[in-house]
Amino acid sequence: MTDEIVIVSPELGSGGIGDYTQRLLDHLPQIERLRLVIPRDGKAPANSLARYQVEAVDARADALRNKLPGQGGKVFVQYSGYGFHRFGYPRWLINALIEWKEESQGFLAIMFHEIWTFWPVWNKNYLIQQLHRRDLGRLLRVADKTLTSTPSQAEHLTALSPRSEIQVLPVGSNIRRASMVDGARQPGVAVLFGLQFSRIRALRKMEAELKALSHAKKIRKIVVIGAGSSTQGDQEERTRLQALGLSEGFDRRGPLPESVISELLSTAAFAIWAQGELSVTKSGTFMACAAHGLNIISCYADAAKSEPLSLLVSPLDLMKEITKAELQSRAARLREWQERTSAWPRIANEIARALEIEIPAS
Repeated sequence: MTDEIVIVSPELGSGGIGDYTQRLLDHLPQIERLRLVIPRDGKAPANSLARYQVEAVDARADALRNKLPGQGGKVFVQYSGYGFHRFGYPRWLINALIEWKEESQGFLAIMFHEIWTFWPVWNKNYLIQQLHRRDLGRLLRVADKTLTSTPSQAEHLTALSPRSEIQVLPVGSNIRRASMVDGARQPGVAVLFGLQFSRIRALRKMEAELKALSHAKKIRKIVVIGAGSSTQGDQEERTRLQALGLSEGFDRRGPLPESVISELLSTAAFAIWAQGELSVTKSGTFMACAAHGLNIISCYADAAKSEPLSLLVSPLDLMKEITKAELQSRAARLREWQERTSAWPRIANEIARALEIEIPAS
């Protein structure tokens, strides 16, 4: 009989980690004895997860401990501090995992999507940060396999537990390509894709560059896609878009079905990205734009840096009349990079290896 496997996740079927878990299960080999455990206030699973046994637990160490497998079982944790605790320090989760590991001698693997928040020493949350770091060090020392999505997070985790081997595994695209056939791109059309707070951050950070690109007719229209809205956020987003003076205006589409988003990503010419280098490999929206062959306009584009930053397009590149051939080359190479580093079959294979699950020969 195969070992029982429990996946502990803060959410299922929707949201960043919930979406990650669903994509992972779609690509993992069939596992006979698999259960999913989420906090009782976690997001409900989508219909596509109905074939799995899903159990909700109260946010208490003893409650979770009772849901984990017995001797010889395996646990895979999708870790995010804020996903499991409103203040970003899920002590109950950490204690339950350490107790289970010590008592059962089972196999514990952890994927750190997020680690701890970096507060300055004068901030009231600084003590929480330090306690969180201390307890994560304890957890790292008992884990059998540790993964994370960015090199910088791997460095911080290694500093906590130098003997732990940390594997970096970038996240996959959160939007599947509806068609593998490339369609015609709409010149001058850019997508701004993601949650509202990240979209507004991009509009703030790249305001001058986007105005210049609009004035030069390099960008003629922006299509805004994504969930997360508020009255104040809607007003600021609309005001900032209007201020760009786009010749063909903008279209705020909000949250859309996956197939519709894929079509928009497949026909636009550009995507706009203003998150930093440390966020690239843990952003499903960035990976979606890369997987759909978009030229990504970013203030962090840098030909002197390694991929993918060297494959992005800076606003100055566009203003200096970059050739169509060069744009096509960068988009194609960026899509190849995404496929090579974070295609879902690769992610599933790496996690299957981490859990010591046999991978069927292809």
